[in-house]
Amino acid sequence: MNEINKLERLIESLATQAIAYDRSNKIPQLASRPYFVAMLFKCQSSQLGDYVDETRGLLAQVKHYIAGNSAKTLIEFQCNKLVEQCQAIRKVLSSQTQRYNNYRQDKTSKAKFFANKQKNGGSNFNWLSQKVVHNSRLLYEELSKHHGYQEKLNAKISQLSHQLDSCPTDKKIDMQKQILHQHKRLGQCNKAIYFIEKKIQQLESGKKLYY
Repeated sequence: MNEINKLERLIESLATQAIAYDRSNKIPQLASRPYFVAMLFKCQSSQLGDYVDETRGLLAQVKHYIAGNSAKTLIEFQCNKLVEQCQAIRKVLSSQTQRYNNYRQDKTSKAKFFANKQKNGGSNFNWLSQKVVHNSRLLYEELSKHHGYQEKLNAKISQLSHQLDSCPTDKKIDMQKQILHQHKRLGQCNKAIYFIEKKIQQLESGKKLYY
């Protein structure tokens, strides 16, 4: 129970820090991404406080298991997950400046990419119909769909990277090729997300949209 009390105090401390983090976060809401893959948190939010709330819920569940004399293996498993969640949240809290710098660099890089595409006579996103491009609701639906693709690709890359660590030497090259392929797909997905976000921003600010 002593360890549970320590975790409870840690989570309350993380909750306070998460509130401050979310208030000072300079990354626009539209450009924010879920902080963690679905394997660690069910929550997929751009607000760090939401993840702390989920961790609080898991702690309450662990307490319930302990009070009900549930299987020791179940309690240990959930406690390990609690620790992993707390460590992940602490890592994000300690890397706020770096995360913002990465966002700025990524934004600059994508802006240059699409500026070059426009110069060369096309955006390569003609799959977006005129109907979708000029309808903010449909654009948000398209954005949500691509965020789903992004999450699945990140999860796949994480899974393959984990498998790479333990796979036989003669299979590592093939595994690395698979990871590279998924990274390329993720890159295209990220570019599509950026394109859709820009269209939403332009539409909502009343600017004329161009391909």
